[in-house]
Amino acid sequence: MENESNKNYCPAHEAFKVLANKWSLMIIKELSSEKMRFNAIKKKIDGISSRELSKRLEVLEQIGAINRKIISIKPIMVEYSLTEAGKELTDAIEILHDWTIKNKKNIKHIEKLVRA
Repeated sequence: MENESNKNYCPAHEAFKVLANKWSLMIIKELSSEKMRFNAIKKKIDGISSRELSKRLEVLEQIGAINRKIISIKPIMVEYSLTEAGKELTDAIEILHDWTIKNKKNIKHIEKLVRA
């Protein structure tokens, strides 16, 4: 974590490090409409491994974006849902999505430069 006393420190940078992972945004999107169990999330997100989903869910829980609720011990059933902070995050993601759509042409151009 960067030092907050550093004049170049930007708190959003820390959030972007977590959210830049494509899976994180997809998980938040899926949970924005309903509570879901692990396997239901996995089925909705094409290509994510169980290990990666587990890791992403843990990180999103640690930053306060999702709740993890144990429903039953035998067999173990866990339900995931967005916290209030996670719901606020979906609003921010929607704004970013809209901005991306409006500026798609510029983003495609820059993408080529960034890869070079």
